[in-house]
Amino acid sequence: CTMARGRNNNRASHGEGGGAIHVANMAINKENDYNQGPKGMQVRANMTAELLTAGGDIENFLMEADPDNAESFLLAQRNRLKAIAEGNAKQMDEIENFVQAVKDVRSDIQRQNQGSAAAGENGEEAAAGADEAPDYERSIQDAIEKVRESKESNPNHASIEDHEMVLSLREKLGEKVKKRSRNDDDDDLEIVNNVGSDDVHALKCPITGMFFEDPVRSKVCGHTYDRKGLNQLFSMRKTKCPIPGCSNNGLSLSQVEVDDEMKLKVRRHKTREEAAKKKKDLDETMDDDDEQGGGYTVLE
Repeated sequence: CTMARGRNNNRASHGEGGGAIHVANMAINKENDYNQGPKGMQVRANMTAELLTAGGDIENFLMEADPDNAESFLLAQRNRLKAIAEGNAKQMDEIENFVQAVKDVRSDIQRQNQGSAAAGENGEEAAAGADEAPDYERSIQDAIEKVRESKESNPNHASIEDHEMVLSLREKLGEKVKKRSRNDDDDDLEIVNNVGSDDVHALKCPITGMFFEDPVRSKVCGHTYDRKGLNQLFSMRKTKCPIPGCSNNGLSLSQVEVDDEMKLKVRRHKTREEAAKKKKDLDETMDDDDEQGGGYTVLE
């Protein structure tokens, strides 16, 4: 634990606990960096799930080509993807627990510092406590356990099977799922999907009608919008998700996160479009050459 290793090094320069608070702030600020691993894995898992969706081209092909084994093969691959999603969800949950624990320990240190400052005029008392190096690593481990226990005792806390990552992947596999709203009530939020993933319209913002440039995804209903389009919506004082049939009426900037999967899809689509255009231009150039030269060259 970096906080534990550095607990004595910064005491003189930062004051009692100051170095630990500095390290805690750095750890907290790196939460997004910690999440990049499982998030990146989830993007690839989701895109694979779309290929294996129920009633999709791959399923139809396999059922025709190998009807005896196709069903068991598809089931195994889909279960494997669900296991990957659950693993990613567990990682995200542990990262969240760790960051919250560091925040709790930081708050404890700050309270101790304030107490020391209030009674710190007593030099002997400060000197007596200076030789006792706090075990921040142990404090964080204890705080993590408290965070876990608090979650488990919360009746509204979703299990790993109901984690957003797992439910999102199941959606892409063609399963019908319900996501619980993150509002205070216990109402379930019926998920209404955007148009099919193979449709070019799925790569366009439902507000602006343009290809996504900075896609963000609602953590409540799972729908994606371009950030510019979302800002346009808010400028008109509208907070209802623009997807027809969606019951998410509390759309806000704090509710959305960057949609890396959509970014990848748009980039892949544009790359295919550029390749197709280059091929078309090349074919037209070759046709023009054939017309001018009769399709062959005579050597004398």
